[in-house]
Amino acid sequence: MAEMRPGGALGPAPLGADDPAAVGPYRLLGRLGSGGMGQVYLGRSAGGRMVALKVVRGDLAREPEFRLRFRAEVRAARRVGGLWTAPVLDSDTESAVPWVATGYVAGPPLRRVVESLHGPLPETSVWALAFGLALALRDIHGSELIHRDLKPSNVMVTLEGPKVIDFGIARAADASLVTRTGSLVGSPGYMPPEQIRGDQLSGATDVFALGAVLAYAATGRAPFSWDGAPSHTVLYRVLHEEPRLGPIEGPLHGELRALVARCLTKDAALRPTVDEIETVARERSGDDFWLPAALTARLGQEAAALLDFDAPVSGPPTWWSPTAPGTPPPTPYRSASPPPGISPPPAAAPTFPPNGPAGTTTANATGRRRRSVLAAVAGVAALAVAMPLIVLAASGDDGDEGQVTGEAGGTAAEEPDDQAGGGTGPGDDAPLADLLPTEVREAGELTFWVAERHNPVLYEEGGEPVGFEVDLAVAMSQRLGVEAVFTLSDDRPTAVEGALRNSAEMPGHVVMSGFTDTADRRRDLGLDFVNHFGDGFAVMSDDPQRSGELAELCGQRVTSYNDAYLQEVVTESTAHCAEPVELLPVPSRGDMVEALQENEADVAVLLYSQGARYLHEHPGTGLTVALDSAEKGFRGIGVPPDRTPLRDAVAEAVDLLIEDGTYATLLDRWGIPESAIDTASVNGGGGND
Repeated sequence: MAEMRPGGALGPAPLGADDPAAVGPYRLLGRLGSGGMGQVYLGRSAGGRMVALKVVRGDLAREPEFRLRFRAEVRAARRVGGLWTAPVLDSDTESAVPWVATGYVAGPPLRRVVESLHGPLPETSVWALAFGLALALRDIHGSELIHRDLKPSNVMVTLEGPKVIDFGIARAADASLVTRTGSLVGSPGYMPPEQIRGDQLSGATDVFALGAVLAYAATGRAPFSWDGAPSHTVLYRVLHEEPRLGPIEGPLHGELRALVARCLTKDAALRPTVDEIETVARERSGDDFWLPAALTARLGQEAAALLDFDAPVSGPPTWWSPTAPGTPPPTPYRSASPPPGISPPPAAAPTFPPNGPAGTTTANATGRRRRSVLAAVAGVAALAVAMPLIVLAASGDDGDEGQVTGEAGGTAAEEPDDQAGGGTGPGDDAPLADLLPTEVREAGELTFWVAERHNPVLYEEGGEPVGFEVDLAVAMSQRLGVEAVFTLSDDRPTAVEGALRNSAEMPGHVVMSGFTDTADRRRDLGLDFVNHFGDGFAVMSDDPQRSGELAELCGQRVTSYNDAYLQEVVTESTAHCAEPVELLPVPSRGDMVEALQENEADVAVLLYSQGARYLHEHPGTGLTVALDSAEKGFRGIGVPPDRTPLRDAVAEAVDLLIEDGTYATLLDRWGIPESAIDTASVNGGGGND
């Protein structure tokens, strides 16, 4: 059972005498809870971001099997990012006391809402819950993960909608039900029959759990463990008995009852898909704020109170990672909030509740939510909803740790430390500061407009930019004596438009998203480009001597993304072959690797940066990747054409990083050494090199 604050407060409990003052680069503010894996703390980064830090118990940390699973699951969980899940922000799986940091959001677990704060939720709230959970599972399953432990204590109730926590790390964290051989993982009453039997799992596993969560939210009673029966009894009921959903005309009735019953079907093939659940739940959720007014007021008050929460700086000894003793906290990314008077990019994220007017943007939906809360609650709740970054806390139960959800648009998900980047810290000299235009230097910021996933050069994790380009931008900005600020937009045209529009009002805006630097691209976008790395199509195989040349793939079985353009590239590159290639389209890099390892394909074709990064993250595959030299092209940072001093300063910063070794260090850190260039060439927007 997780620790709870006296009086039912949502905030953290004070640190104890045996608690550390810091874990890694995070200063600890209080205790959130404890569970099977260890202790969970509320922490704050050097840049001010609130995080939840799960610190592994010493006895578990000494078990090689646990540490191996923990390391693998943390890597997997980093892949998940979205509005409805809690992102993994940082971790140290190698230290004597392993830990993982996740984004911190304000709201209690669903179990506590039902048991003590409100009681069962009304039907429209349960439909909205179903909608949010379906979106969360779509994000998780899209990252090739299965949650395996969805339950009321892993669903956080927040003003912004439900949030799912502990995705991807349930197997490593759940010490209460994992046997020493790892044969059973999950929570009785929420595990489907196939999980209890140890059969192959799929997304339908989480759909069963979703149905049990909805039944609990609507009735206040778990459908298989309503009477507190022991675990073996509950497991028997799941395998052999029908769920108890209450009276036909009770709180769980009609279409919602039918949906829950389908989710709890013992045959996984007969359960609805996540997409089906999302569609029907979207239609049934209604237009009002998703939570009852009294609960909304309570959550708003708690969120507002957390804004003032702090802890003494002094305290017990700090826990620093033994892999980097004495390492100072990493330089934080800053949230991309444009300066006053400068327009942010148009938003295009899903709204919540889901049934806003057609075309409603996140900004409009947020405004509507604020009006709903203002109508329902006192001013303090409105204050909490009106915050650009809502801080939400959580306390776990049933053996779970206190959990979290990341702030929308907060600091970047993975903060590169000074050692990894080889760069100077904020307090060191900035040798190129004088090269920046005066206005940029005085503003102290260089804003990077980013869009579109381009893993690993630039991609989105937990709604925030990470990758080689992000690390390079931070190192460049340090050399220039300013702070790197990132503004996320939904596509490249929006990013370009935002950089150009805002640059007209204030210099210091550039655009960066793995843009291929060609004369046509520069002319069409109206940008100058500073080249900072190279990329192109590559060949992945189990032959380290194989060339990366696509033209040499005659007669080979080639697997690649299910993408018409990429397939056309392969076909055109091998058009001269007497023996044609056989194409095997697949949805992901993991599927490509599996096809190669199962001898279903001879080679895989994909971008070098994507293939090399995947192999860097998954050592031991026995595969290598080689870049096709004929396909390698420059990628550039786009600078508005009337900002020549800014463009030249950016180029000088890249060159300095190349000269001092930081550039090579970052390429190695992200596993893409062949993307290196010798110098940051500058090409004009008119197409003149």
